[in-house]
Amino acid sequence: MITQSELAKILGITRTTVARALNGSKNIKPETKESILRLATELGYEKNYLGSSLAIKEKKVIVALVVKSMNEEYSKQLKNGLKEFEEEVKAYGVKIKIIETDISDVDAQIEVLNKVLEKKIYGLIITPLDKIKIRKILQPLKNEISIVSIGKQLFEDGVYIDSRYYKSGRIAAEVLGNISKKDKKILIIDGGDDRVSSKKYLTGFCEKIVELKKNFVGPVEIDDLLENKSKILNYLSNDIDSIYVNRFAPEIIEYLKSINKIDFKFVTNGFNQKIRGLIQSGEIVATISEDFQNQGYTAGKRVFELLYKTSLKRPQEYKTKIDILFKESLY
Repeated sequence: MITQSELAKILGITRTTVARALNGSKNIKPETKESILRLATELGYEKNYLGSSLAIKEKKVIVALVVKSMNEEYSKQLKNGLKEFEEEVKAYGVKIKIIETDISDVDAQIEVLNKVLEKKIYGLIITPLDKIKIRKILQPLKNEISIVSIGKQLFEDGVYIDSRYYKSGRIAAEVLGNISKKDKKILIIDGGDDRVSSKKYLTGFCEKIVELKKNFVGPVEIDDLLENKSKILNYLSNDIDSIYVNRFAPEIIEYLKSINKIDFKFVTNGFNQKIRGLIQSGEIVATISEDFQNQGYTAGKRVFELLYKTSLKRPQEYKTKIDILFKESLY
């Protein structure tokens, strides 16, 4: 009987890709899936249900420490990607246990990590809030646990998902730079540090806007921005026509609307339902966001490959796809 590995060898693709097609995954090109299913039928492939049932009895637990932020789409989509991959490889007895901690609570993440490591786990997916402390905890376990980090590289020889927040910030600057008038200025508001993305967004934006030689004010840093939104008015001179904020764009726009300050072009980073609505209404011109679901899926895939010691030659770093979302992109 033909096996998945043999199908993969004939087609010149990975066995994981073959498994995806045979398990009905949507995360595969239609033409590739069609080729795999056609060849499987021609060569009489039959799923080894006995092997699958035996595998399920020996669960291999992978823990995913996901940070929960104000951008609810981030953790939601990341979890969707992890669950999609778990469904794809469930015949191998792989179980992904997702644990969320608050993005602003570094100590809570470390406490949860230490508790997780008290039990036997086979893999770990983590967005490290404090890279130095977490690296110190995981260093002795590098050879015992398959580890993939998201957003920050923990070890030089470790596998990680590069979320490309800095690049997203640079793209946001290009978009806003192109629509801002030459005789006007861009107000840059620093929404603070969420320890994951916001500072990288801001750094990328500021560096690119300088390269573009655009007139700008800022970055303006306001303590407790959400509680002190009125302080933004101190910087809204008549020559400001556009605004960039790396966090809290919906809240800033809602405040400015409430005082009838609406004549500004907004570009931001990230994506959630509030941002979607503001793009649809034209109050945000565009947002630049990463493919969070694919990050989760890819993280699961890479841990799986490490866990089963596949011979596939993969780069240690996976770069996330970046989407530029205008009003037209949402339909």
